[in-house]
Amino acid sequence: MKKQKFYSTLILFTIIIALILLIIQSKHDISQLIWVALLYFIFLTIVVYIVTQSGLKKDNKTFITRTYGAIGIRFLFSLFPLLIYFIFSTQKQLSFVLVYMFLYFFYTSFEIYCLVVNLRPDSKKPTE
Repeated sequence: MKKQKFYSTLILFTIIIALILLIIQSKHDISQLIWVALLYFIFLTIVVYIVTQSGLKKDNKTFITRTYGAIGIRFLFSLFPLLIYFIFSTQKQLSFVLVYMFLYFFYTSFEIYCLVVNLRPDSKKPTE
């Protein structure tokens, strides 16, 4: 997926997620930290995209290594803010944790979708 298409798809995806969050927030009492989490996942998705795209320009082994590394980085960098929330927050709302995991799941799915789109042209090449 080209950069411009990735960023436009990410913006559209984020708008849809933000609308869903607005609906959820209007019906339930959820911390305002969900908006910070949304921005955090946007930033994390862009960083992971840059890392995986740099591996795609090289050979397949580099791409696979960077992709696995990016998945690990995404997991760890998604886990740390949640741990910090549990340690330092006085409220500890379960609804915030559920929305946070919702964001993690959907942005990870978005990342996997972008990877599959990148790999689709390779599947049409004849095997050696």
